[in-house]
Amino acid sequence: MEMRSIGLTMAACVLFSAQLVASRAESEQQELKLVTPPLSMYRDQIRPSADSLPVPAGFSRDQILHGDRVFHGEAANGQCSVCHGVDGKGTTNGNDLTAGMFIWSDGSVKELKRSILHNMAVAPGRDGDLEPADVDAVAAYVWAISRGEPVK
Repeated sequence: MEMRSIGLTMAACVLFSAQLVASRAESEQQELKLVTPPLSMYRDQIRPSADSLPVPAGFSRDQILHGDRVFHGEAANGQCSVCHGVDGKGTTNGNDLTAGMFIWSDGSVKELKRSILHNMAVAPGRDGDLEPADVDAVAAYVWAISRGEPVK
């Protein structure tokens, strides 16, 4: 009789443990549903053609083309696309630069440049080896990609 009650107690413990594990797994799955994965995981990141982007007043097409190369790490060891995505639409580490809404800037080239310089000061070396002309060019490029549809 005693063996039987020990067996029943053990069976009850096993069932309880299994329910607890299943309940915990279900709870973790519910938590994961609350976490939004980065949008960059669910889209094809297509690099905008710098040839068709608008050019801000006071800048040249060559500066936009250079800014594109800096943004994508092909000049001045630029690191912009690492956080902002190849398409500039953002990742979990960097906001969308194409929406025309900026957290730290009014969207003008001057203010975009100020934001870039601020980021460079806060995290030296993390943005690449940008010289003043590189900063000007990438600020103009970000201005251009934030303007919506490319010029036809």
